[in-house]
Amino acid sequence: MTEFFHSSAFDWDKHLFQLINSHNSPFWDKVIWVITSAQFGVVFFLLLSALVIWFYRKQSWKILLFVAVVSLLGDTFGARVLKPTLQRLRPSHDAEYHGEYQVHLLQKKDGTYYYGGRYGCPSNHAINYLTSSLLFFCFLRTKVRNRWLLAVFVFGTTLLASYSRIYAGVHYPFDILCGWIFALIWAGLAIWLKRRTKIIP
Repeated sequence: MTEFFHSSAFDWDKHLFQLINSHNSPFWDKVIWVITSAQFGVVFFLLLSALVIWFYRKQSWKILLFVAVVSLLGDTFGARVLKPTLQRLRPSHDAEYHGEYQVHLLQKKDGTYYYGGRYGCPSNHAINYLTSSLLFFCFLRTKVRNRWLLAVFVFGTTLLASYSRIYAGVHYPFDILCGWIFALIWAGLAIWLKRRTKIIP
């Protein structure tokens, strides 16, 4: 599959990656380290979980379990099935494809660089953030007073976290797009199942 992703049909993807990845600075490297970290995702999940607990009280545990299970299954499928099947190298592992362009990577405290795993399509960051955002929005949109603020927060954070992966040099834009498409289908099926079974408010 690597040769397929190296075809001219993906030239736009490579050029867009290089455009985003080349706009960097020491200051933004530090900011992106925070945004792309697992801790940032945990805080995002906990904030939305707190809203669910506040609005749903005794029923909240069902919702949080539902969101957690759906998100975990989506993450596992992306990492264990889709990535090994598509086998698209991350830009950080695909230097020959970029020729003279040197991919900008984030540097760790020990002086080494963050490369990520070997394969990058689809982006699990994109899957996890959009899946959880769609599910939380489904449950909270009828509870919060300003629905648009909730939408800006959840989907804006999703966009920011996804962008951070391109900046960090570990995903192409197409990897992000594939992650979003899978998340839309996966979360959509979960929401449909919820409405059909009516086991969750």
